Amino acid sequence: MAVPPAGDPETAPRTPENSARDGGEAALPPVRRGRSARLQNQTTIIPTVEFPSLGDGKTRITTQVVGNLISNLKDIIQHQSKIIESTRQEIKEFRNEQQTLRDQNLNLLKEVHDLRAQIETWAASPQTKTWAAVAAEAAAGETQIRAPRKEPNCIRISTARPAENSDNENHEAFTRYLPTDVANRHIRSALLHAEATKDTEIAGIGTTKTGYVIRFRDEQSATMARNNSEWLEGLGNDTKLVKPRYGVVVHRVPTEDFDLDGDKKGGIEKIMRENGLAETEYQVEDIAWLKRKDIPLGRSASMGIWLNTPEAANSILNNGLLVGQRYIGSVEPYRVERKRCRRCQRFGHLAWSCQERIRCAHCAGQHDQRHCFPGVRPRCSDCNEEHPTGDRRCQKPLNPRSSQ
Repeated sequence: MAVPPAGDPETAPRTPENSARDGGEAALPPVRRGRSARLQNQTTIIPTVEFPSLGDGKTRITTQVVGNLISNLKDIIQHQSKIIESTRQEIKEFRNEQQTLRDQNLNLLKEVHDLRAQIETWAASPQTKTWAAVAAEAAAGETQIRAPRKEPNCIRISTARPAENSDNENHEAFTRYLPTDVANRHIRSALLHAEATKDTEIAGIGTTKTGYVIRFRDEQSATMARNNSEWLEGLGNDTKLVKPRYGVVVHRVPTEDFDLDGDKKGGIEKIMRENGLAETEYQVEDIAWLKRKDIPLGRSASMGIWLNTPEAANSILNNGLLVGQRYIGSVEPYRVERKRCRRCQRFGHLAWSCQERIRCAHCAGQHDQRHCFPGVRPRCSDCNEEHPTGDRRCQKPLNPRSSQ
């Protein structure tokens, strides 16, 4: 009986076939591929195939060895295909991102080009306007003057400003800027003491720049107060009824034909006579040169003319103005700008009713202009440039002051 060979019975004997199979399953150390950050941790297995060597120096290749080799190669090809597909997807995403960045750059270049064109347009536009041009500047398409919105049952009165050295602490005299209850008492008393207006009823009183606005209970009371002036005389202090005025601006008016400082009434009569207004119900209420007081008059200037009705103003607006047989056709409506407070330099109210912090008109500091130190650089409160507030070089000029 034959004796089995010594060794582990569980271990198969080593044959050339076993050696080839075991050699086909061996693998090299993992090879890292650096194609992308995402695939850095993935490895590719490359098998090492050892063909068994026979004792006579010849090699035997079996079907099992070839099958293992083909299977390993298929796995490698499949793994490489996945890597190629992943790389192709990353390249596609990268190209999409490049296109997005290219579109964003084109849009940014277009915005920069538009912004440069706007800046060049602003730089080429005139930086300043004359006072007369600002006064005559009207809304686009506005060529006619209209009557203002009617205030129901209201009349307006004006009175002289209080004297600087006057003693009116007890408000015994009727002046501007009185407390509402005090002004109400003065006006009610004046209406009651006048025979024609003693039955009028007042609803309320408001304060204006030059006086007060009075609202009556009904139209009848307002008409009675409007048509009788006895109660105005009772108030004193040059109190009078305020009537609406309608202004036009006439450019290039010869200044030698008018002496508004010495004979303004004669200038008004001259305009009325030469333009045929004396034969109508039209009346010129006031005239003034539209210029700053510190600028001397030239040979011609812009003149503001205020009339009693919108029809009278439109008559000059449409027909022009005759001055000494000279026809002037450059006429435009007078436009009133917003009010500026000379205490805080803001718009919408006046200094007498200002509750804001004081601000210097020269340097925009928080002090009165009268206390501003000499040599301080000017600073505009409107545009923050180096010129006083309200200067004609400002990008936001105000309505011109007349010389009246």
